[in-house]
Amino acid sequence: MQVNRINYPVGSFCAVQQKSSLVKKNKVNPVNESLVTAGSWFGFGVALDLVSRKCQFSKSPFKNSLAINSILGAGAGIYTGLRATNKDK
Repeated sequence: MQVNRINYPVGSFCAVQQKSSLVKKNKVNPVNESLVTAGSWFGFGVALDLVSRKCQFSKSPFKNSLAINSILGAGAGIYTGLRATNKDK
């Protein structure tokens, strides 16, 4: 175990790594995780269906779905790109 002393203008802080106090693992319930994921995707699908009924880009359902999914994909890509760019700064 390595102990490092960090000096600050106000005082000093001694950092000691202890396994039992610093690392706490949360047990994941697979049934709960799967229900949350399924419910989230179901809600997203219902919301996307309602949006696709209100926003008509074309009379063809396939073209309308393609347009809405393209807008969502472009928005998600832009958001992820901006987030990654800001994270690097």
